[in-house]
Amino acid sequence: MWEALATLIQTYGRQTVEVILAAIIFYYILLSVRGTKMAVLLAGLIVLGVIYGGANALRLVVISEMLEKLLLIVPFALIIIFVPEIRHFLERAGRTSRMLSFFSPLQESPEGGVSEERVFDAVLGATGDLAQRFHGALIAIELEPIEKDLIVTGTLLDALVSETSLRSIFEPHNPLHDGAVIIRDDRILYAGCFLPLSVRDDLDRDLGTRHRAAIGITEKVDCIVIVVSEERGKVSIAYGGRLARDMTPRQFEEQLRALYFANPNFSTALSPVRM
Repeated sequence: MWEALATLIQTYGRQTVEVILAAIIFYYILLSVRGTKMAVLLAGLIVLGVIYGGANALRLVVISEMLEKLLLIVPFALIIIFVPEIRHFLERAGRTSRMLSFFSPLQESPEGGVSEERVFDAVLGATGDLAQRFHGALIAIELEPIEKDLIVTGTLLDALVSETSLRSIFEPHNPLHDGAVIIRDDRILYAGCFLPLSVRDDLDRDLGTRHRAAIGITEKVDCIVIVVSEERGKVSIAYGGRLARDMTPRQFEEQLRALYFANPNFSTALSPVRM
């Protein structure tokens, strides 16, 4: 078998490499647009392409010419209509913040120590305390910048992330407690933000606004969103349009660490949203 494979590669080496690269590129395109309006659009274009190919094979001249003219116009119209989605797709496909951080020196926080570890500990501690107190919370940790046109920005804080500050923001009598906190690097950038709700129809009907907002923003931007339910005192994590619900403290710590520090051994544990 290996000899036959080697012969195949030697004979069709260039074509084999091209097919593999094309498959990889197409796979990552599908991953990048998953859960967005562009995914539906891409599926529609694939269907049109299949119909066009079938019409050509069957020599249906009128249909072929109609689809050919349509396929020539569609890309230009889509570029105009979907400029924000295309920009976000290119940002997600073109750079991975965790990969780039491998080549960058670790940043030190003003209080000493590695800022990523300090942010992780602060979020972990605050989330556990909020869950015990049944205080609802919504915390979005950026892996890539969240564009302002995707959210309703709340109050600009630009404050150092700490367990105390996160707990105080989500105190029930705090006017900012109903919205989301946006964490960028080691700073609380905004508080009291409103995130876009997921419009998918395959979500559990018992999901509240916080959970739908967590899924909605992760469908559009590479970020980790933590949800604390004030009704159940349970913690959930949304990432990549998926949701892990009602985790134990240990599960939450392992999952958050896996996603925040990009550990592939745990990142796949995030289950798809239940249908």
